[in-house]
Amino acid sequence: MSLETETVRGSVTQVVAALIWDGPRFLACQRPASKKRGLLWEFAGGKVEPGETKEEALVRECREELDITVAVDEVFMTVVHEYADMTVELTLFSARIREGEPKLLEHAALAWITADEAGEYPFCPADVEILARLKRTAGNLIVTEKDGMRAVALLPDGPFDTAVWLHEDFLTAARIRERLSACLPAGKVPVLLTSDSVVWDRDLSPWPAEGVFRGQTFTGEAEAYRIRLTEELIPEAERSLPFAPVRRFIAGYSLAGLFSLWSAFRCGCFSGVASVSGSLWYDGFTEFVRDHDLSREVKALYLSLGDREKNAKNPRMAKVEEATGEIARILREKTGLPVPFELNPGGHFRDVPERMEKAILSLIKETEEK
Repeated sequence: MSLETETVRGSVTQVVAALIWDGPRFLACQRPASKKRGLLWEFAGGKVEPGETKEEALVRECREELDITVAVDEVFMTVVHEYADMTVELTLFSARIREGEPKLLEHAALAWITADEAGEYPFCPADVEILARLKRTAGNLIVTEKDGMRAVALLPDGPFDTAVWLHEDFLTAARIRERLSACLPAGKVPVLLTSDSVVWDRDLSPWPAEGVFRGQTFTGEAEAYRIRLTEELIPEAERSLPFAPVRRFIAGYSLAGLFSLWSAFRCGCFSGVASVSGSLWYDGFTEFVRDHDLSREVKALYLSLGDREKNAKNPRMAKVEEATGEIARILREKTGLPVPFELNPGGHFRDVPERMEKAILSLIKETEEK
């Protein structure tokens, strides 16, 4: 991040930077020894030029510094810091690499680190407050990698007795943990474990089916993935936890919601199951639920949708509310469980962390009452 431009006393230099994520790790860049604050670490970025928006400046800086194209997401944090030579207002955006691999065009070194590892890297003073927030929101992790699979455990601040398995990107999982931590008492917040290395259309589809978007095909390899998940990744990841969970849930959104419910018919690993805006319109899935028995280990179920999801232009996806309601009815009759089916405001992509929070809270409540 080039902060060498001299400023008039009292003026503030507008600077942007990129919090570039790869799963639970973000990109840290070491400044060249020849520049001010040499060999300290920072986030890629630089000064906003006249006529540029902050987003445009960030895309340009990442291209110039790292030879990558980034997609700029929401603002993570803004800080103002006064150096001896200048005052900067630093706006840090969450970002994703759209094209390219980071190269050392300006920096002395690059590193992919977790928030827990950031203390090993001396960052520029302007970044200290940002790192503290990163530690709170994206830290306290255990990363397990096994045979090409990865699980990230997002630990609560205190002890726990419940593990919730997800298939979410890391930032969404971190937001879910933050919301659960704000509404549950100490000792009740579950550990969230997200398996973020799946190929969705392959690993989460229970049998082959035509895709709903151009170029998409559901290849139906969920059984092979489920075996690896339940027999390899889950045991390995849970062995690394500081507390052994006594309850294990699986909760999924969209196609992962379909996989979560389907997996409860295929194994007895989960006592709570949530399908949130799940793809329960999937060809043949209602018949599958009608013709098969849910695992006896399941003590709580939860289904939800957005109330506008039935307005999808694709006729198969438009059946989702009817299919989910019918599946909820079948499950109530076959299991005797309450099986709540909640309609949330909006379409498919709205309020994902909030909807997942509701689902997990429902599973906790139902299993604690039994």
